[in-house]
Amino acid sequence: MSEGPKELARSFFSRHAQEYARSSSHAGGPDLKRLLELLEPRSSEKVLDVATGPGHTALALAPFVREAIGIDLTPEMAIPFAQAACERGLPNVRFLVGDAESLPFPDQEFDLVTSRRAAHHFPHITKALAEMARVLKPGGRLGIADMVAPANPEAARLFNALEAARDNSHVRSYTVEEWRRLVADTGLNLLHLEEFAEELPWSRWLYPLDPEGTEAMRVEEVLAQASPGVRSLVVKEEPGGRILIKHRIVLVAIKG
Repeated sequence: MSEGPKELARSFFSRHAQEYARSSSHAGGPDLKRLLELLEPRSSEKVLDVATGPGHTALALAPFVREAIGIDLTPEMAIPFAQAACERGLPNVRFLVGDAESLPFPDQEFDLVTSRRAAHHFPHITKALAEMARVLKPGGRLGIADMVAPANPEAARLFNALEAARDNSHVRSYTVEEWRRLVADTGLNLLHLEEFAEELPWSRWLYPLDPEGTEAMRVEEVLAQASPGVRSLVVKEEPGGRILIKHRIVLVAIKG
């Protein structure tokens, strides 16, 4: 029997936990900086970071809040999470193993809920968002940062196919307009949404995978099947090497 998306995600990230802990893009990046600016965390607040991985977002929020909890499907992420918390002297953070689609918390437990660079892995995005909204207090804020698919449908299909070839736990990246609808359907009020482009050198996008490995070969097969016009909307061929055109969003919504 083939593995489902959650088993694939657990397998992929258990193999690469330390690499994601060391990733400068995940540890920083303009999306993390902007997410913190928009959320305006306060010292009295309790935060949940969903699909926290090695904890980059939870640890960035921790100095500004009362308590930060990171939850992730992959138990192996607990080790780099704890190491980073210890190195930074953050006593108000902890890691839990858990599923974004079934959060082990009572209703209205958190002032802030975040999820960064993870939503494209959720098999049932509406269920995950409903869970995040459920555990938010009235007036609590949800912060999401993730890559988004191009508005052009053919380019979106190619982008998602490339991401799935690189990482078979990728489910789907959504367009900006789809994100607006998802937030509205969850019953939250969108306060802010912004999109920005990031051009990634091919080897940086493939990281932490072997550029000569099986996944890279699958990526080349996907690219070979794309028409030149569609391909140019997603991939740039530069004299210095290939570039992936990736767009990200940062959004903040409030629970009424």
